[in-house]
Amino acid sequence: MNTIAKMILPAAVFVLASAGAISTQSDKDAALKRAVTIERIKINNSSSDCEEVPVDCTTFNNGHLCMDDQNNQVFRLNSQDQCSITLYKPD
Repeated sequence: MNTIAKMILPAAVFVLASAGAISTQSDKDAALKRAVTIERIKINNSSSDCEEVPVDCTTFNNGHLCMDDQNNQVFRLNSQDQCSITLYKPD
């Protein structure tokens, strides 16, 4: 009996730990998909000429580009203050 417990217990702990890690990652992915950004930047002819526009966008690529009311594509500023990070419509 003791030998069986020594073999099964580590396997059970491994399975539970793996399941916990997978479910935690799924929660993080779902939160990222739901994360909505507000007041993003659009490009006016160049990535260095930007203005803020009131839109709801996300960085999660769902295949639908984020556009403002005048149908201009919306971007986010990168670390060099250029409008170059593509944004998408939230689901």
